[in-house]
Amino acid sequence: MKLHFIKPLSLAVLVLSLTLASCLKDKAYDNGEIQSLQGSGIKVISIGTYVSSQANFASYAYNSSAKDTVVNLIPVELGGPSAAPSDIHVKLVENDQLVTDYNTNNGTDYAPPTGLFTVVNSGGVVTIPKGSRVGYLQIKFVPNDLIGTDYALGYSVSSVQEPGYTISANLKDGIAAILIKNKYDGLYTLRELTTGWGAYSIADGQEYTWPSPVGFATVGSNSNLISTQEVGVAQVAFAPGGGLAGFGAATPQYNFDPTTDKLTSITNLTPDSRNRAFPMNPAITTSRFDNATHNIYLDYEMTQNGRPIQYIYDTLIYIGPRN
Repeated sequence: MKLHFIKPLSLAVLVLSLTLASCLKDKAYDNGEIQSLQGSGIKVISIGTYVSSQANFASYAYNSSAKDTVVNLIPVELGGPSAAPSDIHVKLVENDQLVTDYNTNNGTDYAPPTGLFTVVNSGGVVTIPKGSRVGYLQIKFVPNDLIGTDYALGYSVSSVQEPGYTISANLKDGIAAILIKNKYDGLYTLRELTTGWGAYSIADGQEYTWPSPVGFATVGSNSNLISTQEVGVAQVAFAPGGGLAGFGAATPQYNFDPTTDKLTSITNLTPDSRNRAFPMNPAITTSRFDNATHNIYLDYEMTQNGRPIQYIYDTLIYIGPRN
């Protein structure tokens, strides 16, 4: 497992969030139901997936398998001054409307895996054990049954069995995307050559090798991100002489044709006013995944307002599977 990929806050949402934080005098705030702001003795129950601009959202990539697999999918968390004094029983209910709304707001096409999973927790009740702050909704499924489609499940906190706990007003809903690692997923050695941005302290015409293995992590049935220890999922680069760099507002998602394994497009998931984008290099039509060697060849451009084109030539040499 375990890519947690978080869609970033848009500027408008960030401004709205800051505005609300500065003037929150509504009922939820007064009642201590805003998990991120409450710090008194009020004990708040919330869903602990990661916050994105539209929903409490997390994405998990699992190994392919033909066997029943049980996973901890939805974390339920206790906020407040101390851990659970005794077992806390929190009922969750499936809420497919969360997934529908997320698709509408983000242009995605996640689908609930109806009929392809079972909930392990009896009655959908998650137990936060005594002495802990988190419990999990567990589901069971056969990973190979989910290959080829981007699935997601939405859940909401319905009730808490024990008295004295408050359900969070802003973190009571959560979505977990369930992805099965695609054939491109793995650990790789990355070699990169760039040209065109020598005036901006980016290596121009020299090829360098990234110092640590990079992950080519599943984010869709045929789309992946490069993830590094040093700069995360940002577009990587080298300075003249081989120093490491990573661009802000530049998170390339590589999209493949699952039939031909050719690279078809690259989407920047985190653009800002600089409009950094990653069009395909029209002069090179061999960007692809090589099914025989598992190596990947990525030749593309990086554009930005007011700058010339930067040409990027990446070669990923397969090392092995990613944990």
